[in-house]
Amino acid sequence: MLQNLRDNSRGVISFILIGFLVIIFALTGVEALFNWDTSANQAAKVNGETITEMDVNRAIGMQKQQMLNAYGDQIPAQFLSDEYLRKPAIDNLVQRLILSQAAKEAGMAVGETYLAQQIATAPQFKNEAGVFDNNVYQALLRNLGYTHSTYTKILSDELLINQLQAGVAESAFSTPAQLDDIVALSFQSRDIQYVILPSAKVRDSIELQDSEVQSYYDANQPMFVSEEQIAVDYISLSVQDLMANVSISEEQLRAQYEQNSAAFVAAPERQAAHILIEGNDADKIKQVSEKLASGVEFASVASEFSDDSGSKDQGGDLGFTSGDAFPQEFETALASLKVGEVSGPVKTDAGTHFIKLLAEKNSTPPSFEEQKAAIEEQLKRAEAEVNFVAQLEKLRDLSYNAENLAEVAKELGLKVENSGLYERSKGKGLLASPKVTEAAFSDEVLREGNSSEVIEIDSSNVLVLKMTEHKPSQVKPLAEVKEQIVNTLKDQKARVLLSEQSNKFIADLNAGSTLADLSVASGLESKEFKEATRNTADADGDVLRHAFSMPKPAAGKPSVGNVMTSGGDMAIVVVQSVSPGSFEKVTPEQKTTISAQLASIYGRNDFSGFQKFLKDSADIVQK
Repeated sequence: MLQNLRDNSRGVISFILIGFLVIIFALTGVEALFNWDTSANQAAKVNGETITEMDVNRAIGMQKQQMLNAYGDQIPAQFLSDEYLRKPAIDNLVQRLILSQAAKEAGMAVGETYLAQQIATAPQFKNEAGVFDNNVYQALLRNLGYTHSTYTKILSDELLINQLQAGVAESAFSTPAQLDDIVALSFQSRDIQYVILPSAKVRDSIELQDSEVQSYYDANQPMFVSEEQIAVDYISLSVQDLMANVSISEEQLRAQYEQNSAAFVAAPERQAAHILIEGNDADKIKQVSEKLASGVEFASVASEFSDDSGSKDQGGDLGFTSGDAFPQEFETALASLKVGEVSGPVKTDAGTHFIKLLAEKNSTPPSFEEQKAAIEEQLKRAEAEVNFVAQLEKLRDLSYNAENLAEVAKELGLKVENSGLYERSKGKGLLASPKVTEAAFSDEVLREGNSSEVIEIDSSNVLVLKMTEHKPSQVKPLAEVKEQIVNTLKDQKARVLLSEQSNKFIADLNAGSTLADLSVASGLESKEFKEATRNTADADGDVLRHAFSMPKPAAGKPSVGNVMTSGGDMAIVVVQSVSPGSFEKVTPEQKTTISAQLASIYGRNDFSGFQKFLKDSADIVQK
């Protein structure tokens, strides 16, 4: 075949074709042969910069994970579909790209050392000892679909956007006139009176006829429909349960430990501390060298001289690195140190470092005692997983067309449990899983009476179920809901009567009567608060909120109104006077807080307007 290729490649046409391919390779790369459409991987373009489909898929994946973390299996499946999440994911990526572009155009940047520091101090990348762990870092990045390079690019953009937002938002301020208006409104006080018309007294006076209850029941049947209920037998099979029945001998533990030790590959991780001198300040470098040479504690020198604000107060501690967290010059110097040693000056793009090796791990295999519990867990799980696969196949075969699950459970040495009657939305434990609910109320189980298929709750936990009892949805009998109806009708009538009483109160007040006299005549107690504020402790909260929403008294005549409280009572409220707040009554601390809050609000509004301006001005192309 190779000879044929050689023979057929000697003609003029062949040379022309080969020459054509060489030109393509030179100008566009090999990809040009396979991807003529350069926009195929483009989801959007912002001011000439591309957002790829990979970016979108990664953003969708992160959105899904965040929603699952927040809501678990309870979130409807359609909310996790790519189609549902695609548009908000692209919109978010477009907005972020616009902002990062604006930040770069404004001359903002993030240094490599600062990026490394942010990674080293991030809590999600720390181990149980509270220090940076490169294995944790790499594992999390793999789970998110990132490499170190792509993650640092995203982190850098995030920090740039934060710089931009802070630059815009923190430039906002409030004027004295605005502060005066806010203080006048926020610290306003009112002289108020009110009386509560209790609903309990009115409800006790209400008598209902059986015919009224029956009429309400007949007219509102859909309100009294019970949910469909089901009871199921179910068998749960899980790796975790099977592990409890596995025993591991000391010999097996020793053998596995020896195997692990033989396969152990040293991957040393080093805990570094540093003192950073930015700008290669020769005098400062000399001072640090002299201090360290004279035996001054490294942490003390770091606290005094280091320009790395993120680590200086921790003695310069940067956490652990496996050799790729810091610049190469830094890593090379660190690798040459013994624990406790301090390097001489090491130059990187960030400045000059003095580096101390605080600790080293993973250079020798752990001891048997250190590994014993983990090895036992590992061996038990391995055996349980083998048993799980075998039991799963038997469970699938035996439960198919089984008359009942008790015999299946006995055959497998498992336990069958019964749920008792429960409604679709009220399953507990394993039965609360949407997958289990869907199977339990499916036609296969509910209508045809078959066992469900094996339901995979997760990769190591399955369940099969079979209906034992079914209670269809139906209208509850009147006797069961009578008390509910009586309470509803009494509440309705009480509100009408209270409204009529309050309207009579208001009419008498407008005619010149006082609230105190009317209250006494009705056997009620009125309350009065002079200079009440929005937070007056002894006043009813619902009354206070309504009093501060009422209009100011006009021409010496009080403002009168009523409000239904959250407890179902009716309050008659009288506002006698309104006094605006003044700076004389505001402490310096309150003034500072109000001014800062106003500036924060204006800053957020300014940044929101700035975002809109950038987006309206941008050249955005979306597929």
